[in-house]
Amino acid sequence: MKPAQCHAMDSTEAVPRARLAFRSRCLPAVALLLGVALGAGAAEGQEPAPAQPVWEGAVGVLFRYGPAYQGSESSRLSLRPGLFLRYGRYSATTTGGFVTRSNDEVPRGVSAELVARDDLRVSLSLRLDGGRDDGDDPMLQGLGNVRATVRGRLSAVKDFGSGWKLSAGLSPDVLGRDGGIVLDSSLSYEWRLSPTLRANAGVSLTAGDRRYMQSYFGVTAEQRQRSGHPVYEPSAGLRDLGFGFGLRADLGPHWLGFVNASTSRLQGPTLDSPLTRRRDTWGVGGGLAWRF
Repeated sequence: MKPAQCHAMDSTEAVPRARLAFRSRCLPAVALLLGVALGAGAAEGQEPAPAQPVWEGAVGVLFRYGPAYQGSESSRLSLRPGLFLRYGRYSATTTGGFVTRSNDEVPRGVSAELVARDDLRVSLSLRLDGGRDDGDDPMLQGLGNVRATVRGRLSAVKDFGSGWKLSAGLSPDVLGRDGGIVLDSSLSYEWRLSPTLRANAGVSLTAGDRRYMQSYFGVTAEQRQRSGHPVYEPSAGLRDLGFGFGLRADLGPHWLGFVNASTSRLQGPTLDSPLTRRRDTWGVGGGLAWRF
């Protein structure tokens, strides 16, 4: 059975109408998840989350080996520092992967928790989206860069207990630099292998509006002149279906180590893009951090 896809507008229709159609057909799914989570969190009898440390943080180094871009047939290794700071419900982090002492994931960027309960967390955040450089891969040459921008993100994580979590997020380009809107949802399960070692596995689904798809998978007539790729105008729809597995170990009172592996399969309008050279991609990553 094929995954359900967001219906696309005809390529000859105006972009604003396409974006409106995307929102009317795709956003309700994410809105439903957020609404269910909020309703569950407001139910009577729920206990509030334990008091958070007033101040905490972590510094570390992280690595990632994966495709140069989604759909690329080449991979590359990246190494970068990581920093996480948190004061109450406010946090700032340069990368994903860090977890707090209360074992909740930290959204990338600058964020504020609107709801913080044992069973529910709702966050609003801003982060830098670095875009894409046409020098990252030979297939991108002549397309020009996708401009860096700032993305907002409204996300909710519902904890069902016994290790199961459901999350959903909405991430628009708040500067209007052709980054479009990205929607994501995931279902994950975490379990303890020992007092100091945890494992997690999950499945995720990501979609984008027409503007996002055009920026990352489309080719305009002008870009065709420079790159030689055929013109392609993708519609809004699913981007990929992903699976992931990770391990996280407490190496002492302050040290934390983690490693993960993931695979994803492109979906929907991305499959017809001339930039898609490989439908299935995989990556591995990890890091070492010192928490304080």
